[in-house]
Amino acid sequence: MKLSTIFAAILGAAIAGGGTAYYYQQNPSTQQQTAFTVLPLDTTKAGEINSTSLVNLSNGVRSVPFTLTAEAGQFYKIAVTGALRAQISVLQNGLLIASSTTAKNNCDECSNSSTAVAPAMLAFKAETAGKYDVVVSGLDSNAYGPFSVTATPLKTYVGSVVKAGMDITEIAMGRQQEFKLEVDEKAIYTIDMKADQGRLDPYLSLLDQNGRELVSDDDGGDNYDAKIQTYLEPGTYTIQTSSAVGADTFQGTYRLIIAKEALTSDITLESGATLHADGAKQTGLYNGQAQEFTFELPETMLVSLDVNALGFDPDVMVDGASINYQRRGQYTLRAVLEAGTHSITIDGSQGGIYDLALSASSVPANAGGGAIRVGDTRQAVMLSGVTRINYTLDITQAGNYVIDMASPVFDTSLSLHQNGYTLAENDDIDYSNGNTNSRIEMELEPGRYQIQAMALSEGSRNRDYSVAVKRK
Repeated sequence: MKLSTIFAAILGAAIAGGGTAYYYQQNPSTQQQTAFTVLPLDTTKAGEINSTSLVNLSNGVRSVPFTLTAEAGQFYKIAVTGALRAQISVLQNGLLIASSTTAKNNCDECSNSSTAVAPAMLAFKAETAGKYDVVVSGLDSNAYGPFSVTATPLKTYVGSVVKAGMDITEIAMGRQQEFKLEVDEKAIYTIDMKADQGRLDPYLSLLDQNGRELVSDDDGGDNYDAKIQTYLEPGTYTIQTSSAVGADTFQGTYRLIIAKEALTSDITLESGATLHADGAKQTGLYNGQAQEFTFELPETMLVSLDVNALGFDPDVMVDGASINYQRRGQYTLRAVLEAGTHSITIDGSQGGIYDLALSASSVPANAGGGAIRVGDTRQAVMLSGVTRINYTLDITQAGNYVIDMASPVFDTSLSLHQNGYTLAENDDIDYSNGNTNSRIEMELEPGRYQIQAMALSEGSRNRDYSVAVKRK
């Protein structure tokens, strides 16, 4: 058997065996290695897996080997791109040091095509100086095609200072890693943690100078990547990187990208303020503490609230009920609210800047809202652009009550609240049979309740609906 065939057969066993085998025959007659293509650092080398490539006789996987000269203690990243569905192995003196496989459609670089091939990535540490064999193989016996391979030395910043504007690649070695983040000006900071290797599930935490966690994230980025966006004051913070499924699985390479967006508006809105419904835009800061505001209505009015958030996706609530966002970071409420004091709350898991504008106008005839009594059936219209109407219900006698909302032209939804808590919700009475009206039936104690009657789509015209309350 020729040396190249012997090498290929045992090489395949080493790759398949996870480092438990040698890929050179351990006797003098086979110690001479065939000449492999040199893989210079930071230089892309082209190759191709075809029918003449070295073959593993046990499973038919074919390989192309390269030689890399490495420095002791240095980390290296090997990347293979192209049409080949590839895996990478690194060996020294015939022993498998590291190996990695890849999968389809699991990367930013891949297209949306079902046949797109993700790059294969592998990072390893050269414990000793010398020559290492970098072997590019097909993922299986049917994997053929051209490829490009690049070896890049990694400069580690673990334990060192990082700043906005940096885009670094790090290697995880089975334990949590920390970086010191220096912030030189107040701004919105974005920290992206992107996995190069599919077996790494990124998890990010940001700590203040006292070691207190400010914010953390698992899947806020693309795919299963992690992403933090938050407002930061000047100072030194700690970024912690790990795996969402445990630090012991935190192995492979990842990118850490830090960016900032300078503030363009002064902070004019502070938590606890009483708002005026005059339509004026004000800017507020959310930094981990719920922002609470109130506003007064002298009579039942049509209220418009617009909140635009930068750097985070907040939870925006009016009178304890959440507002659905129109698009990311943009929240709009058009609702008929009764006379009295109302609350707006802005909260969330991350921090940032937001603009808020509140206005109120007279309610058109038959727009609904206000007080509703047990036994009443209110016929009203959901105004153009309005998606919810609030009603106040006073219960004087404990019992079982039924609240119905019906419309011939839109899909309804009901929710019942008390003291800022959601007690019950219902979308469809019987969706499978086409009944998209809503009903809440529950035991109620004496007290004041809020009914929120909603349309699940925004209409371009006024639409009829009814709300009814009865005691069973």
